[in-house]
Amino acid sequence: MKEMFRKIVYKYDILFRLYYNFIYKPLDKISIFLDDLSRSKKGKIFFIQVGANDGNWGDKIYKFIRRDNWNGILIEPQKVIFKRLLNNYKKRNNLFFENVAIDSTEGERNLYKIGFTDSPWASGISSFIKNDVQKLIDAGYIEKMANAESIDLPSDKAEWISEEKVKVQTLKNIIDKYRVNKIDLLVIDAEGYDFEIIKTIPFEQIKPTIIIYENSHFSEDIKKNCQNFLINFGYKIIPAEGNTVAELV
Repeated sequence: MKEMFRKIVYKYDILFRLYYNFIYKPLDKISIFLDDLSRSKKGKIFFIQVGANDGNWGDKIYKFIRRDNWNGILIEPQKVIFKRLLNNYKKRNNLFFENVAIDSTEGERNLYKIGFTDSPWASGISSFIKNDVQKLIDAGYIEKMANAESIDLPSDKAEWISEEKVKVQTLKNIIDKYRVNKIDLLVIDAEGYDFEIIKTIPFEQIKPTIIIYENSHFSEDIKKNCQNFLINFGYKIIPAEGNTVAELV
């Protein structure tokens, strides 16, 4: 019943906006923060999302983009998942899409991902760092999720991870391409590669007002180094359940 209600609400914009404007109550720290931010700015937000996935599964900002008509750029390197992303945001002409990954140089790289299914939960598990995908296998998460959907698992665990060669672009080139002069919100979800992407932000050119990134794959040293890096650029740090909010002060 709950899933049927969700499908109906998501299908019709008017129902979606009614629900998320007047009924929806954000519960986790990130959602509360984003809901307050969007309402305070009356939806006038320009964002960049690195690692947009399909725009729906486990997404922090989809509901606010759609409810309040945010403007922005969504970046997703996986080709199959990128098509889903376009479909989930169809008919929205205030959004731009880039089928690339973000790194310090442009070119091509191998992206490691779950190799036996493109199910939504699996599509979010892709990284330049193979070991971060392997950790989820070792922890039993992949097997648990596959079993829940009755997905057959390859007997050889070496086949659980595959590689996809993806195009790579720099964040600066994306910013220059779209002539971005202000970023209200930068969201990064790169399965452990978040700090490497943060280090490529052209702070001398533009400082995002708010940066939200995932830190659940970080070691304590990387977590601390990332926070100190952002503090040195004038950000205050707000921990938030496996994520970090960095707000320019």
